[in-house]
Amino acid sequence: MGPFYCEICRQTDFSGKGHIYGKSHQSKLKVVLVKFLEKVKEARRCIKRPQVEKFDAVEHEQKFWCYCCQQEIQKHVTDGRVTVLHGALLEHMSTREHRTKTHAFWWKNKADPKLKEKFIITEEEAERLKEEVAKTLEQYEEKEDTLLKEQADIIRSQEHHRLEVLQSLREVCFPGMKQLYPYLIKLPITVIKNLLHL
Repeated sequence: MGPFYCEICRQTDFSGKGHIYGKSHQSKLKVVLVKFLEKVKEARRCIKRPQVEKFDAVEHEQKFWCYCCQQEIQKHVTDGRVTVLHGALLEHMSTREHRTKTHAFWWKNKADPKLKEKFIITEEEAERLKEEVAKTLEQYEEKEDTLLKEQADIIRSQEHHRLEVLQSLREVCFPGMKQLYPYLIKLPITVIKNLLHL
């Protein structure tokens, strides 16, 4: 028997592959799977109710370590404007490659076979996720459009109010100044606005 590197225990063992049956390896494997399963459960909740948020580089550029595939993957899906939380993780877990590597991981580490299906997203679940994400994105876009329209209305009303104030200033203050500054009466409102820094 040659040396055997265990990725779960992060050590080289010289007893060969018999190491995976030992108590130490199995207890570390359980800890890894429990931590991994917590993250997977959190992501699985998004299949029924996907969450879409405005993109935030700090929050939404996070990576996730897939123990089954032994690789780092994106946790969320983003287009740089909006983000689907846990989208990339769920998408990864629904791939054939992940399914194959999960079976290999379970076989190699002699993990509890009852847990294996919790780490795989079926094709039906993946389709459901796509449908729900499409609905959620549409609702998000409608909400954003409504918010933009409300903000535009507020800006228009503020601008209208400023113009009214400027017009009243022009009518009240400038008539008495006709003799001193006759050129002010001929100026357009936008120029007067700039002079008054409004």
